[in-house]
Amino acid sequence: MHKLPKPKEKMNLTYRRKKTLAVVACLFALFLIFASWYFYDRFSYAKPLPMYSVSKAKDSVLTIGIIGDSWVFEKKLDSFLKSDLLKNTVNARIISCGHPGAKTKIIYQNLFADNLSANSSKFIIENRPDYCIVVTGVNDAIAQIDDQNYAYHVQQIIKTLLHYKIKPLVVSMPQFGVGETINDLDYFSKTRNTLTAHYNNDGELNSIETYRKALLQDLLVSQLKDSIILINFDKITPDYSKNPEYYLNASHLNAKGNQQLSRVISNELIKQIQNL
Repeated sequence: MHKLPKPKEKMNLTYRRKKTLAVVACLFALFLIFASWYFYDRFSYAKPLPMYSVSKAKDSVLTIGIIGDSWVFEKKLDSFLKSDLLKNTVNARIISCGHPGAKTKIIYQNLFADNLSANSSKFIIENRPDYCIVVTGVNDAIAQIDDQNYAYHVQQIIKTLLHYKIKPLVVSMPQFGVGETINDLDYFSKTRNTLTAHYNNDGELNSIETYRKALLQDLLVSQLKDSIILINFDKITPDYSKNPEYYLNASHLNAKGNQQLSRVISNELIKQIQNL
């Protein structure tokens, strides 16, 4: 015959159950807060940031800035670009800032970050370049950030550069192995990005053309297209799989690919300089 719990034991048991439920409820609430913050931070649009004053006087040296993600990190394009321009008797000072893994939203925000911040590109603007090359979008495509988010933040970058009288050269969304890169991610990231593709891109992982069309449409609507130089990445290769000799891996160019990208950019720059 089972003994009934004494009133005091019954009270302790009820208290423990309530305490356990309270802890579980708190943990669940914390999870919801974290998840909400995570998704908001990942997919939200950055508010237009306030412009700041630049005190440095512009000098007579042709200066070209480069901003972007890992595709321009560690001065990948600098020496190629300088060499290509010199071949056309154009001597230029090249300054660059690349942020590996950064989506276009972060690349925009980096233009306003304090110079002491690790990935700040504010110094690019403060050096008063004549032109600024923008290479971004690869990480947006990998994360399956929606095309309007990408286009909006590219426009914010363009508006910022134009405000400081810097001519933007925007490289269209590069060709690379989107699906291959996502398949090489860890299980959580691969699953997350694949599910996100169903929500943002109708399940299409390789949505490079969608991003390009969205940007072009927004540039036409905002009448910014004529204020920039849009570099067609397809002049390097229209299909990642057909020119593997240009790629270090599915999501990065090798030295030969960077040389090709530099050559296309320098050709557009030379045209622009000669027409001035």
